[in-house]
Amino acid sequence: MRGGDALPMCPTCGSPPAARAGEGLSQIYCRQCCQRANRHGSHFKTTYPAATLRPYRHAAQRFLRAHLLDTWIVHALHALAALMDHAGPVERVVDVYRLPPADKARAALARMRRREVPPERLLVNYLAVCCAIATDPISPGSETANYRRVQAAKVCARTAASNDGYYSDRLKNERYARSTGQALVHLGRWLEEACEHVETAHLAAILELARAGTTAAPSQRTDHTSE
Repeated sequence: MRGGDALPMCPTCGSPPAARAGEGLSQIYCRQCCQRANRHGSHFKTTYPAATLRPYRHAAQRFLRAHLLDTWIVHALHALAALMDHAGPVERVVDVYRLPPADKARAALARMRRREVPPERLLVNYLAVCCAIATDPISPGSETANYRRVQAAKVCARTAASNDGYYSDRLKNERYARSTGQALVHLGRWLEEACEHVETAHLAAILELARAGTTAAPSQRTDHTSE
């Protein structure tokens, strides 16, 4: 389909929008930018690498260890544990491809339960993504909510769901499909509902811990070198 009413060019990269190029229905973004949004949650930003999230993850872990009895943290951990406990059975690889997006998200939670992923790890991952977005000089703009959900879902899916494979009866190493699409949005929304109060109440304190950790690290390396 070609869209005569589509924009003359994609606002992100300058290519013709998908509808104008006959490659899709979007009258604003090109096919490549639509695929990026489907995979990463934003039309112009990609997924945060592990190195970017690492200092925020360490800061969140330190904060949780020091505030395990906090009301919102206790509530979030119980909510995350309930998400995995009520996710249903672990689906086979061949069955996951045919599931609707919400059921794919539940299947990912079921695989996390099978791997015995602790709720604390999911909460730490969610807070690390929130910290990265809060300090990112390039803001996702109007796509912030969707980007946060997709990024949180992706980093939590890596704990068990994305790369979980096994050998079938045909001796073929079968792997679950890479996380993408609306399944990530569903999973991210559930994580957000479980963790949003911790983010609202404690994100500023976690960011302070992360800044303190990054400023202390160079001095420690300098002292070690001088010795």
